[in-house]
Amino acid sequence: MDEHEAFLTALQIGDSFFPSGAFAYSSGLETYVFDGRVADRVSLTAFIESYLVGLVARCDLLFVKLSHTASCRPDPDEIGRLDHLLHAMKLPAELRAASMQMGRQFLQAMAGLYPSSVLQSLLRNLEARNLDGHHPVIFGAVCGATGIKTETTLLTYLYSTVSSLVSAGVRLIPLGPSDGQLAINHLKPLIARIAKEAEHLGEEDIAGFAPAVEIRSMQHEHLPVRLFKS
Repeated sequence: MDEHEAFLTALQIGDSFFPSGAFAYSSGLETYVFDGRVADRVSLTAFIESYLVGLVARCDLLFVKLSHTASCRPDPDEIGRLDHLLHAMKLPAELRAASMQMGRQFLQAMAGLYPSSVLQSLLRNLEARNLDGHHPVIFGAVCGATGIKTETTLLTYLYSTVSSLVSAGVRLIPLGPSDGQLAINHLKPLIARIAKEAEHLGEEDIAGFAPAVEIRSMQHEHLPVRLFKS
């Protein structure tokens, strides 16, 4: 696929309409809203900033980048190794299950759209349970296999993550659509900075620390009323 089609593909998979299942998960946000800690646009934006810095910038996003590189070679064994490494790092069962479910749905949707040998190999390994299928790893591998550039891949992953969390916040708090767009607009400089920094980072830089988000994710299943799966 040429550069223009690859860019359109990035827009397609970064759209909340794409069937990755992200709409069903709040990553602990629902617990924050229930506790009254996130109650408006300002506190929603602060939550997303913490989520990006603590769990995405030096963890999920680096797995996206490394998997993208492995997919371009292609190196299925390296993709599998990264997938198992991320599985070991996803300590809360809720976040781990969400990542796997989103990754599987994303891969199945993309394999149906693009008959790439890399995607078909990933799908076979997933069905054989040789892969856990975590979303960041699958996302990076798919983008690499479909010719989407590294920079575009990183920005698309970050934007789709932010868009999904903003959408959840708009429904939970609730907020108007203009508030959601203001939140995204506020977060764009952070998205750009994190993506740019990730281009110069490697596996030795992988780290993640957001215990409050992880605890709220674990508490989510005990809420008396739930709109999301996590």
